[in-house]
Amino acid sequence: MLYNKLFNLLAEVSDNPDLASLSARLSIPVQTLRRQLESLEEDVPTSLFTRLDSSRAVLSETGLVYAEACRKIDRLVVEAELKGERLKREREGCIIVGALSRNIGGRIRSACSMKLTVRHFDVSSPDAPGALKHLGRDFDVALGMYDEAFLRKCSLKAVELSHGPLAVAVSASGRLAGRRRLDIEDLYGGRLYVPFHGFTRKTDVLAADLREFHPRISIEERDGLTSTFLSHLEEDGEFILVSSMQDLSSYGLKVLAVDWVYTVSYGLLYSSRPSQKVLSFIDDLERRP
Repeated sequence: MLYNKLFNLLAEVSDNPDLASLSARLSIPVQTLRRQLESLEEDVPTSLFTRLDSSRAVLSETGLVYAEACRKIDRLVVEAELKGERLKREREGCIIVGALSRNIGGRIRSACSMKLTVRHFDVSSPDAPGALKHLGRDFDVALGMYDEAFLRKCSLKAVELSHGPLAVAVSASGRLAGRRRLDIEDLYGGRLYVPFHGFTRKTDVLAADLREFHPRISIEERDGLTSTFLSHLEEDGEFILVSSMQDLSSYGLKVLAVDWVYTVSYGLLYSSRPSQKVLSFIDDLERRP
């Protein structure tokens, strides 16, 4: 049975069975009130009343059980509404950033005069464009790699924080972690996780070139970099294509440059129709060196 708000009348009747006084208090004509009460029995398998006429409504044992349940539901609804209002007020004074890691950089944190919260989000996952088209619903801005075509596809704007080399993330406890820079040959025999085809032109070109000229590297398009995936990357032989700007140390990963010429833009993405608080945040960020 679906909950019907008219069931709240049962709680009223349990406190005051006199329909005339109840009608006056609720500003509902007596006949209308009686019809509403009668309609409630259409949704239950047994009678809710031992008496229901033009003057009084007396609840049965079942009716009393329903009345108490309605009181509890009403309290929960009120609590939910109050919580919703509180969250709304908190949301209005907070910038929520979607990013792979909480290590989003001092420039972004220092530019935000409001409370700043980071939620895990992978800009390069296949599902990201759908979420990015609705920025402001789950989070306000996102941090990650992009190109102009990706921005147009998702109706976004961006503050470029860097245009630099694509890099790879490796396990900080693996054999390559002590290196400052890798040769492409260091990836031979391993698996390189790359973004979905069509994410950016540069990542597509890199993946195609490696498949053609370096077939000893296994290229695998990833569904998305979840926290679980990042935390369980094997020690050796697995690499993730990332921006050299990304800091994944919280997952036990180290980002290393590779001896290749592929570059990508990295920055803060926001809606082409941003809210006032996002505009203020972006203005502050762009004034920061």
